[in-house]
Amino acid sequence: MRSLIVALFNVVGTVSMWYNFLAYNVIASIILTRSALHLGLLPSFTTIFIAFIARPIGAYVFGLIGDKFSSKLSLVLTLVVMGTSTLLISTIGKAWYAVYELLIDRIAQGIALGGEWASASILTYESVRGGVGRFLTSLIQLGVPLGMLLTVFAVIQWRLALLTGSLLSLSSA
Repeated sequence: MRSLIVALFNVVGTVSMWYNFLAYNVIASIILTRSALHLGLLPSFTTIFIAFIARPIGAYVFGLIGDKFSSKLSLVLTLVVMGTSTLLISTIGKAWYAVYELLIDRIAQGIALGGEWASASILTYESVRGGVGRFLTSLIQLGVPLGMLLTVFAVIQWRLALLTGSLLSLSSA
């Protein structure tokens, strides 16, 4: 029973990670191009691109952490990094350095997402062995479509959507 709960929390954590990652993409393409930050279309898509480039780096770094220490520690660290960076994005003001802060936070989100996927899959499979473990590990892949469905809230109220996603990631840790 305990292993089933671990698997369920890993699925919820993956959904929250992808929600945080994809909610920003919706915000950047729709809302931030018209906001007080004066981000044009090219810089907003640059932040999306940088986050996708950072994902393999996160997979490598958090893979090393998972191998050296534990998959659980690696997973918790990715959730904390994602929750914190999403929270920081939701509180960005109109200062001159806001674009740089946004880029750093997006790199952190990309690194966290890259590490989370592998950590959640390994931890789920190690918790539940056999056919059931393989099935529950496959549920981790639902994080992308379910996270994408939840991004509808990002269009309605983007700061609240990011704050909610941040709290979801931090509470999953």
